[in-house]
Amino acid sequence: VKIAVALNYHCLGIDAIPEFIVTAKEKATEYGVEELCRFEEGDLRVKIKELDKFDIIILGATGPVFSDYYTALTAISKHLTDKGIVIIEEAYIDDTSIYQHPAYLLRKDLLKQFKRAGMELVDEIVCNYSEIADISNEMENISKRCNELIAKYPPKVSLFENYIQKQVTENNALENNLSGSTMVLKKDNPKNNII
Repeated sequence: VKIAVALNYHCLGIDAIPEFIVTAKEKATEYGVEELCRFEEGDLRVKIKELDKFDIIILGATGPVFSDYYTALTAISKHLTDKGIVIIEEAYIDDTSIYQHPAYLLRKDLLKQFKRAGMELVDEIVCNYSEIADISNEMENISKRCNELIAKYPPKVSLFENYIQKQVTENNALENNLSGSTMVLKKDNPKNNII
C-alpha cells in the first residue's frame, strides 16, 4: 500500500493468512490506492507459477517458505523482468558469530545460495541496534493488531497467538544474536565473471 501511494506502482500482495488479505484490502481503500493494489490469499509456492513478470519482487520476512533461498530465487527469478530486482528482508548470523539457530544462516551461506540461484547482491542495509529497538517497540502494535483480529475472528485465536510468539522470539534473536537486513538482488550477469 505504501509503495502504491509513494510511487503510483501497481502492486500484488500474496499471503497465506486470509485475515491479513482482508486488512491489506482495507488499508488500500483507506489510502485510496485500491485500483493500484491487488491482494490474494494463497500459497506463494503455488501462485508464483501463475504469475507474469515483475519489475520488483519483495520477499518481506517470508522465512523459509520455499525451504531455502536458492529454491525461492530460482522459482521467482523466472518472473522477474531482465532489469528487475528482488528485495529480501531477512536476518542472518554474522560470519564471525558462534551463535547457531536452525532457521538462520551465516551471511556467507546466504550469499552462496544467492549466487547459486544466479542472483547478485547489489545493495544491503543492515539494521543497527537503535533500529532494532524501534522494531521491538513495534511489538506493541503487532500484539494490538493481532488482538483486534482475534476479536474479529475468534476461531483463529491460536494462529494469531502463535504469530505474536514467533515475533517475540524473532525480535529477541535480532536484538541479541542476528543481523537484520534488507537486501537488493538482481540477476547475475555472467559477463561480470569473465577474467
